[in-house]
Amino acid sequence: MSAIATEVVSVLRGKAGMSEPTIAKEHIDQDAQKVVRHLVRNNFQAYLVGGCVRDLLLGRTPKDFDVATSATPSEVRDLFRNCRIIGRRFRLAHVVFGRKIIETATFRANPREEEGVPENGDLLIERDNVFGTAEEDARRRDFTINGLFYDIAPGQVIDYVGGLADLAQRSVRTIGDPSIRFREDPVRMLRAVKFAARLGLDIEDETYRAIYNHRSELQKSAVPRVLEEIFRLLRGGAAVESLVLLRELGLIHELLPEISGRLEEDPGSLDLYLERVDSGVQAGDMPSNALLLILMFLPELRPLLPMLEDVSLPKSKDPSDYIDEVIGPLCARLRVPRRDVEQVKLILFAQRRIYHARKRGSRLSGAMQQRHSFAEALALHGLLYRAQRQQDGASPAQIDAEIAAWPFGAFSLLSGAPLVLATDADDASVARGVADPSVVPSATSSTAALGSGPDGRRKRRRRRRRSDAADGSGLQQRVQGDVDSDEDDLPADADEVGEPETTAPALLSRDRDDDEPIPEEEAVLAAFAAAMSRSSHDD
Repeated sequence: MSAIATEVVSVLRGKAGMSEPTIAKEHIDQDAQKVVRHLVRNNFQAYLVGGCVRDLLLGRTPKDFDVATSATPSEVRDLFRNCRIIGRRFRLAHVVFGRKIIETATFRANPREEEGVPENGDLLIERDNVFGTAEEDARRRDFTINGLFYDIAPGQVIDYVGGLADLAQRSVRTIGDPSIRFREDPVRMLRAVKFAARLGLDIEDETYRAIYNHRSELQKSAVPRVLEEIFRLLRGGAAVESLVLLRELGLIHELLPEISGRLEEDPGSLDLYLERVDSGVQAGDMPSNALLLILMFLPELRPLLPMLEDVSLPKSKDPSDYIDEVIGPLCARLRVPRRDVEQVKLILFAQRRIYHARKRGSRLSGAMQQRHSFAEALALHGLLYRAQRQQDGASPAQIDAEIAAWPFGAFSLLSGAPLVLATDADDASVARGVADPSVVPSATSSTAALGSGPDGRRKRRRRRRRSDAADGSGLQQRVQGDVDSDEDDLPADADEVGEPETTAPALLSRDRDDDEPIPEEEAVLAAFAAAMSRSSHDD
């Protein structure tokens, strides 16, 4: 048992209400303490709230710290220069410390208590900006284990909803009537599954029955929130258990009708791969949305994966069109950002090249390794290889040794981030060019690298077009355009996927296998050189 868990055993065995000191201050984020103390000094109530209190009481390390206060968002902004206000449905204050954000919310009341039940009987909450007291704020929350406040100064847990007792019983229970709470916000059903799977808790019986009876209410939820919760379930470190609960509660058909039939017929079809995802998350790695989309449709995408290939894709079938047929309906229904869809394609297109390079023991070009999709493509390849070798009976140590012998260098399990980038002598100059953006070549050397005169330029461009047509990598340029155009369509916490910057020294060291588009600056230099050449001929 961890030190924190040992400290709170007496609390979890005690009664609810104002408890004795439970959490050592060194376990609480210093910046969160600063926010709370500054609010209290200015005569506002302020407590740690929600998941951070729950996790500390369970002996877990919180991923972030949230604060609840009697100060309004504008009052919080007046107190903190490093504050910004976000949100439309309800407004929140974000107090920013470098890359860390302390989310600070005003105490709120349940708006339904003031408005009453509408005539049509629809309890869905669309407006949540009714300010209230600390107790009202606790009672409007979803589950008792998330309704705990922690007062830093006296070191006390404030429990208005019986959350301490439910933590002691390891139970997920709604605050109030579960039928009403799930109709107010159907996404709470997915959150119940998330907490039960991730924390190893049981869903209380009445809450369980209410989820099953009201599962169709999910269709009323905002699509971006549903998509966000799907990805959270899969990257929470308990994806296998989450799918089990979704099937048991009947939520899988409401959530993922495109694959629910397969998961009902063969419940364990994805377990082998999701176990690898769970292991990676628990080790601190994090899969991208694109990687999770591929794993959801892995049986259907097998023709594009040489390692798992049972039936080859007909030559007359365009791989890009095939991917659209497989994942298109789900992506359209859940409004998956186009950047994630295009990233799926790039990851899948790279599998054959990685597979053959691994079989031959040859290295891929530096340009290939620098693409923003390469790391995730390598991660998928490694994940599939581990699952396949595990099925063959190989031990984890043996699998690790085999992957270490690959010619790509060491890489992380899920993100594919290189731990040691395997490059040959020529590719080393590419890596140095990327690492040192301060080195900028002269126009003369850049022109020489591209070929002097219009003939050299024309041949270079022709060679690129043939390369793009041959392996489909011309999609790279189109993807970047889609990324820019879809920027405003993304959920607020969507993963940012961007093209890594390529510096001029890297351009000069590209070899014949380089099939990336020529940057605009190089094109301008080449055109300038061609114009100068024509001018000299005219003279």
